[in-house]
Amino acid sequence: MATIETQRLILRSFEEKDYDDLYEFLSQRREAQFEAYPGITYENGREHLKYRLGSGDFFALELKQTGKVIGNVYYGARDFHAREIGYIVNQDHQRRGYAKEALTAVLAWGFEQGLHRAYAECDPRNECSWRLLEKMGFRREALLRQNVWFQKDSAGSPLWQDTYVYAMLLEDFEKQGFGR
Repeated sequence: MATIETQRLILRSFEEKDYDDLYEFLSQRREAQFEAYPGITYENGREHLKYRLGSGDFFALELKQTGKVIGNVYYGARDFHAREIGYIVNQDHQRRGYAKEALTAVLAWGFEQGLHRAYAECDPRNECSWRLLEKMGFRREALLRQNVWFQKDSAGSPLWQDTYVYAMLLEDFEKQGFGR
């Protein structure tokens, strides 16, 4: 995996030393409405680090100034030169432009590497997430009704959620002024 530098961030592979920072931002999501990690503990959270260490699909978002890892970008390979992207930013560092800065850098790198299409999925109730995607020039392509669940109710039944699907092609990226 490449290491990518932006004005404020170093996007790189996860390392063992990142565990406390990873646990911090994932544990903030224990009871999150979107992309929750309800059963995470300090002990079992190591599985999340192990998964990221063994995968070329995650960029750790390290602050240049402090060396703290404040989140990650998921960049998962899909068929037909496509990648699924996702992002998590530590709640203490949200609303400062880090997600946009990181996504822009990853997409620029990806399109240079021959990426044809990037797409993201998010819960329609997660307005901050889909507004960021729209601000970046992603196009909403679909609303998938009750297609996923991440939690169950007290009776053990799935709590179904809808999903927006957003996508971007190189031409969309360039129209936003991010491209070559």
